[in-house]
Amino acid sequence: MDGSSLSWKNALDILISGNERYQRNELTHITRIDDDTRNALKMGQSPIGTILTCSDSRVPPQHIFDSGLGELFICRNAGNILDVVTLGSIEYAVEFTGCPLIMVMGHNRCGAVSAALKVVKDPDISKSHNIDEIVRRLLPSVLSTREITENEEAWIDLAAKKNVENTCLNILKQSKIIREKIENNSLAVVGTWYELETGRVEILVPPQKLV
Repeated sequence: MDGSSLSWKNALDILISGNERYQRNELTHITRIDDDTRNALKMGQSPIGTILTCSDSRVPPQHIFDSGLGELFICRNAGNILDVVTLGSIEYAVEFTGCPLIMVMGHNRCGAVSAALKVVKDPDISKSHNIDEIVRRLLPSVLSTREITENEEAWIDLAAKKNVENTCLNILKQSKIIREKIENNSLAVVGTWYELETGRVEILVPPQKLV
């Protein structure tokens, strides 16, 4: 499937339909990871969507969206945070592969957000400089949601959802390439939320809220 020939609305519909198959345990992507598919892709790629999501082993985008080879351009890190390399990777996907959709996908019970919450409660906790950098980038979302609920699990999820929203907005703020493509309606950024228990993906930040 040639993602560059799709509108972002078509791309989003394809991914949501794939997620519905995933929830019904009716996956079809096995038919799109064979020798013929590999050979067809050897000269290039044109993915349907670029997905920034968490490294959590329970959140595999190819399965969640029932996607085969060449269909998703995926950027993953703990907490689905945005840094220079990640944003550059996203820009590469939309600029050089023609990808029409950027999706930021958070999930419930996120361990990276939980680590940031623990730092808010005890600032002296420090595991390593590298983990601290992840926590630092998540702290704004954790701090902005701490007064909403006293339940820790609910706080983690609220902060993770806020992080999705902040990341979507920061992609637009920090990337001229992406803003220009959104302005001519050839690209959209959408924020989504994945439930570990059900496998369902829901729209958290619709494209129209970002323009």
